[in-house]
Amino acid sequence: MAGLTKEQRAQREAENIALLAIQQNAGEPQEPQEPQEPQEPQEPQEPQEPQEPQEPQEPQEPQEPQEPQEPQEPQEPQIELVAMVTDYLAFPGSQTAADVHPAEVENWIASGWTVRE
Repeated sequence: MAGLTKEQRAQREAENIALLAIQQNAGEPQEPQEPQEPQEPQEPQEPQEPQEPQEPQEPQEPQEPQEPQEPQEPQEPQIELVAMVTDYLAFPGSQTAADVHPAEVENWIASGWTVRE
């Protein structure tokens, strides 16, 4: 059996996403920014009053690691199917109506089907 299972594909996709996130957080070179115009010097500010010390905060409980979510497969745009019918039964109990992909309509017409209006 060739190819990957859905679980293997999902695992590879999750690894790729994690790798990209690590690379982005590691500070990879970004696009060069345009040089900024020099700013005028600002006037010195008045000294601020000292602030009262804050009460120490209670340490937060560590959160449990979340399980990685399965990546969602991209949805393809909805294609308008073509309704087709036939009077010929290929075998007893076979279907006489079908919704066909537009690219396959010519093949179905060649097999004796007609477009339903």
